[in-house]
Amino acid sequence: NSALLIGDVMLSDSPEHMTLVQVTDTHLTGDSDGTLLGMNTERSARQVIDAALASQQPDCVLVTGDIAADGQAAAYEQLNGFFNHRVPTLWLPGNHDDVRAQKGAYRDHLKRRIVGRHWDVLMLETQVAGKVGGYFSSAELDALQRAVADAAAGDKSLLIATHHPLRALQSTWLDEQAVSNASAALTIMQALSDRVVVVSGHVHQESDAVVQGVRMLTTPSTCIEFAPQSHDFALDDKQPGYRPAQNHGTEAQIRYTWKGFSAFAHPGPPRHSLDARNHHRP
Repeated sequence: NSALLIGDVMLSDSPEHMTLVQVTDTHLTGDSDGTLLGMNTERSARQVIDAALASQQPDCVLVTGDIAADGQAAAYEQLNGFFNHRVPTLWLPGNHDDVRAQKGAYRDHLKRRIVGRHWDVLMLETQVAGKVGGYFSSAELDALQRAVADAAAGDKSLLIATHHPLRALQSTWLDEQAVSNASAALTIMQALSDRVVVVSGHVHQESDAVVQGVRMLTTPSTCIEFAPQSHDFALDDKQPGYRPAQNHGTEAQIRYTWKGFSAFAHPGPPRHSLDARNHHRP
């Protein structure tokens, strides 16, 4: 397959501070009535995105995969409509997506990198056709190698966005879906080490850890959340969220925000539900 992510977005004339927002795992169906385990995914995504844009006024939004619930073509236009040209957005495919079939229509959203004054942002694809888990192709590792070299040469920091996480989160059923060759990527990152931050989706929960000197974060979904440290599929009762990131010089202030939208409260399935796990492969 030809490369999905091509080209740079230049922010070199931007001010000292770069403000980003990450939203992830919207699971849109292309219509207003679509739900995931009882939650209306359009309503939750729209409110999270509106809240994020209003409070953060970002330079760019990173949408890190599982945009669609099951590859529906209409889901990508649905997402586009939420932003309505208010801010540039860059997308990654998740295991539920079929972005490649839509790449001609959404080329502006499928860029490889943001180039800023003090920070670069690298979008890396982890999707494997027909698989739930993640993997870096040789092309993605090559892109990482180039981005690390460029950031080092420019004395810049690097934020890397992926769909699948690069580390285990002590959730047995999710950990087997992490990027299987993450160690190869970590080896490349060592040239920058503590100037690298990785933000990921897929696991529908917040986490923050340092692995071999690299800070790795996962971000809440805009819809349902998974219970942390679960052996089997389990839902959490936390509400949808997003992650803002303010990069000041070569320093980053990265946090997450839960949005307590009471309208989205739902009973959901039992905490351990094999039927739900089979219905929704994250």
